[in-house]
Amino acid sequence: MARGRKMSMESIEEKIKKQKLQLEKSKDRYEADKEKLAGLIKLRNELQSNEIVEALAKSDKTYEQIITFIQGK
Repeated sequence: MARGRKMSMESIEEKIKKQKLQLEKSKDRYEADKEKLAGLIKLRNELQSNEIVEALAKSDKTYEQIITFIQGK
């Protein structure tokens, strides 16, 4: 029968401390990535809005025709 090494209270506490630090780093990285994603989505939406406005300005359709089309009536 193989015997495992018995862990001391100090070594367990040290591992807990290290794991908490690792978790905090992961959380900070997650939050930074989440903010970056939100910024990219916002930028994409702004570009899409500008593209729609430009297309509307070039269109020969009336306001009513465009609204009817968008609303699917």
